[in-house]
Amino acid sequence: MKIRYQREIRHNYLIIEMESDEDSYEMRMAEENRIPGFLPFQIRETEKKKECRYEITSRQPLSRMVERREMKGEELRHLILCIAAAAEEMAKYLLSEEHILLEPDFIYVEPQNYAVSLCFAPERCGSFPEAVGRLMEYLLGRISHEDREGVVLAYELLQVTKRENYGIRDLLRTLYQPTGAKAIQGPERREGERFSREGQTREFRMQEREAEQLPEEREKKGILGRWKRKRKEEEPWHMTFPDEEEWETDSREPGSEQPGLCRYEGWSSVREEEERGVAEGKVRYEAPSYPARMQAALTERQGEGERMLAALSGGRDIRIPYVPFLIGKQEGLVDFVIMRDTVSRLHARIDRGDEGYTVTDLNSTNGVRVGGRLLQNNETVSLPVGSEIYFADVGFLFL
Repeated sequence: MKIRYQREIRHNYLIIEMESDEDSYEMRMAEENRIPGFLPFQIRETEKKKECRYEITSRQPLSRMVERREMKGEELRHLILCIAAAAEEMAKYLLSEEHILLEPDFIYVEPQNYAVSLCFAPERCGSFPEAVGRLMEYLLGRISHEDREGVVLAYELLQVTKRENYGIRDLLRTLYQPTGAKAIQGPERREGERFSREGQTREFRMQEREAEQLPEEREKKGILGRWKRKRKEEEPWHMTFPDEEEWETDSREPGSEQPGLCRYEGWSSVREEEERGVAEGKVRYEAPSYPARMQAALTERQGEGERMLAALSGGRDIRIPYVPFLIGKQEGLVDFVIMRDTVSRLHARIDRGDEGYTVTDLNSTNGVRVGGRLLQNNETVSLPVGSEIYFADVGFLFL
């Protein structure tokens, strides 16, 4: 398959060139019906051949999501439910499962709610059970090892895919039968036996979250909980710091690497403030715990000059102490948050290779401009020192 990406105004497209010019029942059925669980699909004829266009605006491939953050068991369960629901919807339109692309690069996820959209390729003919097996092998290595139940679930799902003549119902039974860590019973299990993408799956996830709430969280919903909360709010409290007349809490914007540090008026650099405060004994605090990957990156780059993006419009400068470095507005998924409506949740990624720094547009809605040139979605270009770069309408100078 020949694959490319294209940006048109505020829409991004994944384009697959077709090898044949012939129309088929499945092609027209998929184009004329908005099938739940699949990317919006359109056939466009060019001078040479036909091409399938899939709108991927505001969505990210699964491979990019798990590359940035390890997957959790709840997300794996939701993914399998979405795949099963999409396969069931296909049957209503007499479409075959063999046309689903289950490679991680073609499974698209919306970062804000983890909604899953699959890609229907009319000319693709492959074994659906084998594709699910390869996907489970891929995901087993990307489940968070701290989530024991998620690891057990991923392993059991992989074992199911190794059986002969297994079906999607076998995977669903594995989701809701007792595992080595936990048994899901009662209404949750009954809900899993009659799923659908728009209704039952959403309701089941809400029930699952409510079942996992702590007793004190459930208590807050009652009259007694509201009374206790009101009494607690009425109680006066006060937090003190050493040398309180000189120090104040630093109110930092979202995306700050080390929120909540103490700041002395007149100091410009947070890192200088920390070092000077500790040396003079004016402030006592525990050093922030960086992820292991961040610590390793900082150690490797020790002694080298850190790059930065200097704001052109009076905003905050962005330090780049490690790579890859993600920029967007989705807290928890990016390294620096830009709270602008025009900025996408995952907007751009800065990397460093043998020939210097590069920037990649992460399928953003309003694009990335380097030196005045608008990048195509998912395009990677070099980022020379001194070049101007814009994330939507937010400009920086790369130094």
